[in-house]
Amino acid sequence: MKLVQLKRQAGNGSAGVVAAVGPMEDADADAYAAELLHLLEQHPDRGLFVGTTSVETTSGDAAEPPATPAELLRAVLSSHDDEHGLPEPDHRG
Repeated sequence: MKLVQLKRQAGNGSAGVVAAVGPMEDADADAYAAELLHLLEQHPDRGLFVGTTSVETTSGDAAEPPATPAELLRAVLSSHDDEHGLPEPDHRG
């Protein structure tokens, strides 16, 4: 089992996780990470990178990703672009 992590490189050289997906089966996590990496190549100036890490689950069950790689990246980029880091309120009535 693997966890896919989207990280942002900080100015001091450290990296913070901004989003994580999983745990997923190894092949599924690798495919998700590869697609996310491909999307990140279109935004090289954002300081984002993707990686996977092996994890153990008590149940042994894999999780379904809550979002596609494109949706995840879009959410992270939109929250980063907002000066407060919060999504716009939903004003639908």
